[in-house]
Amino acid sequence: MPKKKRKAPEAEELNITSMMDMMTIILVFLLKSFSATEVNVTPGDNLKLPSSVSDKEPSVAVNVVVAKDEILVDDKKVLDVEFVNDPKNPGQKIYQIPESEKQGFQIQKLYSAFETAATNAKSIGEMAQNRDDVDFKGEVNLQVDKDIPFAMVRDVMYNAGQASFSKFEFITIKAE
Repeated sequence: MPKKKRKAPEAEELNITSMMDMMTIILVFLLKSFSATEVNVTPGDNLKLPSSVSDKEPSVAVNVVVAKDEILVDDKKVLDVEFVNDPKNPGQKIYQIPESEKQGFQIQKLYSAFETAATNAKSIGEMAQNRDDVDFKGEVNLQVDKDIPFAMVRDVMYNAGQASFSKFEFITIKAE
């Protein structure tokens, strides 16, 4: 009986469809369960945050820093802050937004920065459909130096409100 020659096995294509399905499910699960609540606080000579005993984690929002020398919106310098004589208390000085930048409560540079931040946040929310943690909710994280007067904080909050931000969280240092 003659021997049959074996044929060399033909290269079969690898079917990776089920593996891709599995990797997609894992990726979606990780994206849905991932939560980032990191807030960049850059302590320095011009930013000393007040202390608090609150344990609440900050949410992801537009970051606003009101320091003794400048105001930042999402890490971009918007305005300089001046240190001037207090008209109500002679001999004392206060921090304030330069009068040349203000028209009543309206501060055009600050309002424009908030409008840009709102537009960026809304477009990110639209791109990440079905992700509640990325939707635009009009939230602002305020890092305000403890020596800044409330009138200045009010002006910042007013301009944020005019640009469709309505929820404010103050970032503090945890008290021992």
